[in-house]
Order: sequence, then C-alpha cells, then structure tokens
Amino acid sequence: MRFMFVYPNITRPKTPQMGILALGSHLLHHGVDVRVCDLTFHEAGQWAGYVMAEMERWQPDIIGISLRTLEFSATLPVLEALRKNKGNRLLLAGGPHATFVPQELAPLVDYGVMGDGEDACLAVARAMAQGAPERIRDLPNIFFQYGSELVKNPVGPLFDLSNSPAPRYELFDARHYTQHCFLRLVPQAGVCGVFEGSRGCPYLCTYCSNSALMDLSKGAGKWRREKSGSQLRREMDLFRSAYGMDMMYLVDEVVMTTDHRTDELREHLHDLKTPFVFMERPELIRENRVRDLKEAGAYSCSIGIESGNEAFRRTILKRNMPDQKILDSYRLMQQHGIRTHAFVMMGMPEQSELVMRDSIRLLQTIQPDSAQATTFYPLPATELYTKVLAMDLFDPKIRPSNYYSLSSLNYPLSHKRKIAMYADMVNLELWRDSPVRRLAVRICMILPRVFGLVRWYMTSPRGYVRYQSIRRMSAKQFLGKIWEKLTSWQR
Repeated sequence: MRFMFVYPNITRPKTPQMGILALGSHLLHHGVDVRVCDLTFHEAGQWAGYVMAEMERWQPDIIGISLRTLEFSATLPVLEALRKNKGNRLLLAGGPHATFVPQELAPLVDYGVMGDGEDACLAVARAMAQGAPERIRDLPNIFFQYGSELVKNPVGPLFDLSNSPAPRYELFDARHYTQHCFLRLVPQAGVCGVFEGSRGCPYLCTYCSNSALMDLSKGAGKWRREKSGSQLRREMDLFRSAYGMDMMYLVDEVVMTTDHRTDELREHLHDLKTPFVFMERPELIRENRVRDLKEAGAYSCSIGIESGNEAFRRTILKRNMPDQKILDSYRLMQQHGIRTHAFVMMGMPEQSELVMRDSIRLLQTIQPDSAQATTFYPLPATELYTKVLAMDLFDPKIRPSNYYSLSSLNYPLSHKRKIAMYADMVNLELWRDSPVRRLAVRICMILPRVFGLVRWYMTSPRGYVRYQSIRRMSAKQFLGKIWEKLTSWQR
C-alpha cells in the first residue's frame, strides 16, 4: 500500500511539516510505504503539474493533502487536478482547514480527516489494502460528501504520544534541516532538528482554533499529552546520528507546564549541549522553570504579547495576564541569558489606533531581542471569526497568502494603512531603545505620512546608508531633516 502526502508550503519557509512527519512515520512503522510530495521548492504556479508528475512516477494508492486555511486558495488547482486525474486512487484531505471547514473540502476529495490523523490514516490504508474501501465511511474522524449531505463521523480517542514511533526524518528533503529558517537565530548553526514534545494547548485565545479542537475532541481522552523526556531525547539522538545537529526547534505551543516537566527536560537534555528555541506563555514562566530550561540548552524563547493593552487582551483575546506578568516573564528570561522574541498582532476587531500604540509602548519597555507583528486574519472556527462575521467586517472568500499583507477586514482604507504602519513599526524595530527611533515613532503617530519616509530609510539600500548617518544625529538635527522633507513636499 502506497501513501503519498502532498505538502503545500505557500510561504516556503524551510522546515518540515510536523503533522506529515508524524503521520508518515506512523504509517511506515505499520508497513505502509510513504512518500512526501514536497512543494516547498516549487513556485505555486507549478504545483499542479509537479504533483501530477509525482503521482504518475510513484503510483500511490492513496494521496493525502494537508491544508491550512491560508494555503487553500493556492492549493485549489492541485485538488482539482487530482480530482480529475486520480483514477482509482483515494484522495484524502487533512490538517486544520479540513478539520474546521470540512464543508469546503468534502466536494473535492473522497474523504477528509478531522483532528489527530495517526489512527484514521492507518485505518484508511488498511481498508484499502484489504480491498474494502466501503469501510472507510464508518471510521472515526472521517468526513465525506454523501449526495448533498456532509457526513461527519464522531472522533475516536486522541492519539497517545507515547505510542509514537521513531520519526522518519528522511521523509523530508535534507534542506529543511540544513537550510532551516531558524538557523539564523543561533550563530554558526548549520543543521536544525525539529521536534514535537507535546500536543494540546490548554488555553482558549479567541483568535486561535484551539478551543474548537478541544470541543471536537471532548470525551476522546486526555487533551494535554507530553512525550517523556527520555522519548524526546531518543528522537534527538536519532536525528543527530543521521544529520548532525547544531540547534533545535521545539514546536510545542507551551513547554513549561509544570515544575516536573522542566526538571525532566533538564535531566534528559542538559548533556546534549545543543541550544534550542521554543515558545511559551507568560503565565507559565517561573524562575525555577527558566533555570531548568537554561540548563537544558534553551537559547531563545518566543513569548506572545499579541496586544500591549491589558484590558483589550483580557476582554477581546481572553488572554488574562497583566502587563506586569508579561514584563516579569521577559525579565526572567533575560536575567538567565535566554534571548527573547515577541509576537504582536495588529488589525484585530475593536483594536483602535490607541490600542495598537500600546503594543509599541510595551515593546519599548520590554526591549526583547527581536519582535514580529502579523496582520490579524480571522481563522475559521475561532471566536473572533464569528465576531467579525457578525460585525460585517469580513468576507470569508478573501484569503491572503500570509499574515503580513494589508488587512483583509472591511476597514476603511485609512485604518488599514494605520494597521500596516504599526505592524511595520514592530518589524522594522522602531521600538528599539534609541532616541532617534523613539522620536521617529512619536512623529509617525502624529503625522502618519512621515512613516513612508522612515520605512524608505530603513529598508531601501540608499535609505539604509542614509539611516546610518541619521543614527549619529542629535534629536534636534533629526527633527530638522524631517521638517525639511515635509516643507519640500508642500512646495
């Protein structure tokens, strides 16, 4: 039995798709032959042709395509080509978009998988191998189109991560490790290992589909699941023996869940002496846990701020952490020599310009080592998705290819430009603690037209050369330059 996964990577960062890695490894462990048709290294316009060529070359029995919402539009030609030319092969869809928008995918595929896919994909492969494809309709986690009706089967037990087989890293092109998008974070790093240590984020942020996934899986078993420290270490040793390894990326939404967990990771990882990057919630960051992870090799931690306005975080985002907790979490990381990266979102509903300004101000106070701002996009099955639809702010058919485009919501153009400006302020690091940058932020807040000039100085080659001279100016000289530009425009 041959199973071919299709990996549509619209933004094309070099990193393995961990869902496909887990499913492919599970199938291989149980005797199914697996290949990954990786679209990372091909332009979107070439995807359909490449997938068709791979299908003809390898002759799979089952084709599974993993989809996230922002990839759906670019992947639609691939789905249509597969639907038309697949012959007797089974076409299967999975991933977040299949889980939360099954009605959109069901007419395009034979079956879809909701939630954890290990047991469902294996059951589908076994049904096909036994010549009984009709049994697929009764399997847990499966959905399909039956005439005009969408049929969604109940979900089965959540997958127990302790039963995960050794990951088959060779399923992905080695460039996903030797040219990984995070290698730039650790000096001289040449190979990045990527590992999943847990599943099941315990939080209910309104912009995230996690709460919908929890509802879908209610009664299916323990939501928060963690691999043991020894199991995770075996996977790391396996990767290192095959590729070498200078750094690691832990994809877990949260890591510091308990004192026991961080102590366990310290015990099993400290002698590996390999720096790793990870993500964390401010509420979970405590000094003893930070100390444990530092000894385990923690190099950089990404901590979500999302909004610098405490009331907005609490009422709109359901992120119930005070500003002081955020400040303390960054301070603890910095005191223990762990670099910090901040996540911020701009353009959320009811996020006024004053609220966006608070994010800049909080970053100016925290001074993380790096930060990034994304433009809010309402993901299906989230609370904010329902909210923007009710406010008539959103057309679900509009899907950008990334989270850095102009806002997709039905805001006035002037507000969309303000959203883009504040996001760019974060990404251009205007929050850095320097007099010129602080002055630039204040001027742009008062006179947004000036920001175009600031962005030019920060991003264009000629502008960057001039920006280096500006850095040496006094505040008075800098204001004089800005005034000179403004008066020249008016003339």
